[in-house]
Amino acid sequence: MKNISTHVAIAVVSLVLVVASAFLMTAADWEIRVLANYLTLGWALVFTVSATRALLLEGRREEKATHKTAHAAA
Repeated sequence: MKNISTHVAIAVVSLVLVVASAFLMTAADWEIRVLANYLTLGWALVFTVSATRALLLEGRREEKATHKTAHAAA
């Protein structure tokens, strides 16, 4: 999956889900509060991985484009 826009979309959706699941931490039942902690942590992990992959792919794409133009100029 080398499409940067896909990783960015996943990162945005998972960030929204982190915020939404954070509201579950105010629930009255302690079971739901414990579940909300793990759920929020899971979505945060998905966000971190997806955002990191998008940044790395963008860096590689820019590096390739810069290298080609510099090589062609020489």
